[in-house]
Amino acid sequence: MNSLTEAQKAARANQIAENAWHLFETQPFAKITMAEVAKTAGVSKGTLFNYFDCKESLFMTLLLTGYQEYFNDVIQMIQAKASLTLADFIDLLLHQTKVLIETRPTLVRLNALRGPVLEQGANMEQTVAFREQLYAKNQALGQAVAERIPSLTVKEVSQLMLVQSAIISGLMNMSSLNAFNHHLLTKVNFENFQIDLVNDAVDVFGNYLAGRYPETHKR
Repeated sequence: MNSLTEAQKAARANQIAENAWHLFETQPFAKITMAEVAKTAGVSKGTLFNYFDCKESLFMTLLLTGYQEYFNDVIQMIQAKASLTLADFIDLLLHQTKVLIETRPTLVRLNALRGPVLEQGANMEQTVAFREQLYAKNQALGQAVAERIPSLTVKEVSQLMLVQSAIISGLMNMSSLNAFNHHLLTKVNFENFQIDLVNDAVDVFGNYLAGRYPETHKR
């Protein structure tokens, strides 16, 4: 690994990450092994462990870099708008809640594992390094909004993005209850134990935003 240039190391890390991401698109986290990741990425297990010391570290990195990409997309949307009011930003947040779930389902699934699974085993030093990068992108997003909407602070925008993430993750974890309806041994139809992830997330976040910013509430 030491014989590689920094660019080559980065390319190898990206190669591993992309293949791990593709595995998670079709398999649950618990069934993915580091041996499978190494084989799919075309590297030895030793090489894989040079970059990520455990499965939790690998997927925590995928989560944090995935959210950096999401924040960057939101920044670009904000910068592309000719004008931006508080009501516009709230509409954008609600729309992006729907878009995030529908277009980045793998990231949403991964985020639901952060607390109960990934943080339990991920390498602290590596996690902190990537979290610092995510924080910087989050602050850049807050700054982009605060520059357009003086009534909002960077801290406030940062908190709104955290609330969005928390709502989606919480509902994502509860949505697994739906699987019981399809279990062969289940005799009871849990009709009222159903989560509509997209609509429920938008509704919950919308109610939160309406309570926090009643002046923009349109209902």
